[in-house]
Amino acid sequence: MKLNKTIGMILLAAIFASGQLFARDMMNARVRNVPDDIRSGVAQNPKKNLGALVKNLTDGLADDGMKARVIHDWLCDTIAYDADMYFSGKVKKQDWESVLKTGKALAPGYVDLFNRMCSLAGIESVPVKGYFKGYGYGDDIPDDPNHVWNAVKIGNSWKLVDVTLDTGSLEQRTFVKRYSAQWFFLEPEYFLYSHLPEDASFQYVDSARIRTKEQFKAEPYVPGIFFEYGFRFDGSMPAYRTTLTGPTQYDFVLTNPNVSVQGGVCEKMTMVKVPNATWLSRTENRITLQFDVPTSKEYQAFIYACHADEETYPWFFSDAEFDGKILPAAKKLAATGAITKAELKSLTDSYFKVAYNRRYYLNEDLFDEERNENVKKVFRQLKLSSASMEEILRFDIRSDGVYAGYGSNVIRFPTAYTEYTLLHLDLGGRAHIDDGDTA
Repeated sequence: MKLNKTIGMILLAAIFASGQLFARDMMNARVRNVPDDIRSGVAQNPKKNLGALVKNLTDGLADDGMKARVIHDWLCDTIAYDADMYFSGKVKKQDWESVLKTGKALAPGYVDLFNRMCSLAGIESVPVKGYFKGYGYGDDIPDDPNHVWNAVKIGNSWKLVDVTLDTGSLEQRTFVKRYSAQWFFLEPEYFLYSHLPEDASFQYVDSARIRTKEQFKAEPYVPGIFFEYGFRFDGSMPAYRTTLTGPTQYDFVLTNPNVSVQGGVCEKMTMVKVPNATWLSRTENRITLQFDVPTSKEYQAFIYACHADEETYPWFFSDAEFDGKILPAAKKLAATGAITKAELKSLTDSYFKVAYNRRYYLNEDLFDEERNENVKKVFRQLKLSSASMEEILRFDIRSDGVYAGYGSNVIRFPTAYTEYTLLHLDLGGRAHIDDGDTA
């Protein structure tokens, strides 16, 4: 596989990080049932042993879609994004053999290995080069493609997969494993909000819905989870760079009644949250959000969501939050017998500190059910809110030259209170209670 250096340097951005403690999408258990001799052999001699690995993962599965999902899950669980290579600026071999030997990859490595494993499973898969609204994206498309993903033929149709993004995220210079399946077989129409193939034939939509570069640049950043939650656009959508002449309203269809929604606005340069700059109203299957800005500065607008009927907790904390509040409170619980020493150890084992980022991140292991349940028990005892939200839509927002904003010392919209408070992560990484603007 010929490596394009630009594509090799695509960065997993933290914007894909969910606010949840454990992934909503569960991995297939087959990824951890591979015999030790095959697991070690495939790293030592990929050519000799990869076929045995694929057979072990897919044997007995008649459906090609299920086979592709198990392969996707094994890659997400086994191959780490190579943060060191990315930041070194020196892209080395990204062929499937090199990836298996090192256990690390950039986007081309994930794509090449996924293609090879699919081929061994009798599935047709091809690389798709294109443009992606990831880390560092402004409002223009670079001259050369900056990302690569896969198209897989299942039956008579082609499905799109981005394994790279489903593995996790880069938090500054550290790769943090965060499994997702939001980019696995996402409908092409929705995939195109974030990925634009260089060759339009890989869009896999009818001719009337082919996305042009101009359309792609104008649209907001919309990850796959927006659609997974049951959201759809209803009428006009915000532009990637939205200019306001006053309070501006957007309507969305939301088919899932168990989803809680929140709007937010932050200063773009500092990412400081602007209080009471959004207003939300809701009917049975419709969400209306109004946005406004206080000054003529540049801002970013967000929509967040979570499943109200699921128990979700933050997957990272600031070091001040964890060292100063979470851990001391958990130790007190252990001292009084409210939790066991084993449960306390599960908490300390589950988070690791990134010093330069001043954060503790979840050391994700979806199959360690005992540890995961212990952590949830500790958080319940700490009375930590279990409704942590994640970003599902983002766009830049500012006032036009005539409208200067509603005023820096003015509250634009009142606070809307709900029957419970939501703990969510602000963009500075602090977990905090927010009583506002939620439905």
